Amino acid sequence: MRILKRAVFAALMTAVMAAPFASAQDGLDLGTAREFVLSRSSTLKKARLAVDSAILAGKARVYEGLPSITASSGGTLEYKYSSPLSDGLGASVRLAATQTIFDGGRQAALARQTGFASDAASEELRAMRVELIGQADTAFCSVLKAAASVDAAAGDLAAAGLRLQIASVKMEAGVLAKSEYLMTESEAAAYETSLIKAKKTLASAKAKLASLTGLPVSTDLEPIDFSIYDGIQGRLSALDETAANTLAANIVAIAAVNNPGLAGYALAIEKARLAVDVAGKGYAPTITASLSQGLGWAAASGLSVGAGSFSLTANLSLNLWATKNGVESATAAAASAALDKSDGERSLILDIDVAVNELLGAVRSIASSAKALEYAESNYLNVLERFKLSSASASELSSAEALVSTDRTAFTGARYDFLSCLSVLRGLAGLESEVMLLAAIP
Repeated sequence: MRILKRAVFAALMTAVMAAPFASAQDGLDLGTAREFVLSRSSTLKKARLAVDSAILAGKARVYEGLPSITASSGGTLEYKYSSPLSDGLGASVRLAATQTIFDGGRQAALARQTGFASDAASEELRAMRVELIGQADTAFCSVLKAAASVDAAAGDLAAAGLRLQIASVKMEAGVLAKSEYLMTESEAAAYETSLIKAKKTLASAKAKLASLTGLPVSTDLEPIDFSIYDGIQGRLSALDETAANTLAANIVAIAAVNNPGLAGYALAIEKARLAVDVAGKGYAPTITASLSQGLGWAAASGLSVGAGSFSLTANLSLNLWATKNGVESATAAAASAALDKSDGERSLILDIDVAVNELLGAVRSIASSAKALEYAESNYLNVLERFKLSSASASELSSAEALVSTDRTAFTGARYDFLSCLSVLRGLAGLESEVMLLAAIP
């Protein structure tokens, strides 16, 4: 009886805990959770600062190609005992400008390099956004899945409590062996333990989501309406092997345009090629023009124009071996960048193929587990009635309960696996929403 009371209490507590999830209008939805995660992430803020720094570095590189202008000034005081001090006052100003007029294009190539660095920082920022959205999806769905597990565990405990109540009556009437009653009592205790574990898992999932969003652990979540995916799941379940390959190819095409990792590889190649160009500029001379002009003023003579100068300076490094080594090193780095891009593309295509297969597997699992759960629930009700009439044993009812529990867990897992696969494919495609991804389904 004590376990039965606990079962009833647990069922009531689960109903209380599940009540907030029933109020979809007041809960935190997935889209809002994503925004909270993005706004809270210090990593994303650092990535934005990295973009700003790269832009400033590009501006600094451009400024280096502009004339360098300097000004200097000074004052003097010459004094004689026979003249007033004011007669000895004087001042001078000199302006100088220096400009590189030829360097073989080295400065321009360096400026383009910093431009690629800025673009690479922007792609890293975008990659971080996509990754954080994936983390938000995982944390959000983990809470909902854990809450569903708590409901399922409470249902299992309630069913075990009902079986224990019937077994107790039957044992008192002498129609049930004590061993079967003890087995029923033991299984009810095991279901109670499972419920405790499920609640701990839910608490951990809520803590993880709260850490990402910055919201209280007690924040209610809006349940996901799985019915909106019925049409999509129907289309996916109807795909044959050829259509599945077409879906994977469509997503690969989307990733080729949107995946920030691939964009980063392409930028790295362009930057490496420019590095080869910059290294080759070491063979060219650098010609610099300088112009300076001075002005003077004295109390006795007034303003005067001082001497001006103009000069051209040419510099050429004769360390040809060092320049040659720099070119070869940059060429090797460019070849390595090309290999990285090729490996990244192959890896991405493979990952998309695997994710598509897992998505289709999850869709098929939803359909099969739904049918299995329907049968298990029907079978349980049938065995329960037979147990009440003593035409089924406690072991048979226990097996029927276990089948319901297993199939319900499989059904819940398949539904959230489907969402997880969508999230993975969205991330691989480099998208922040699933709209374009779903449109790629044949």
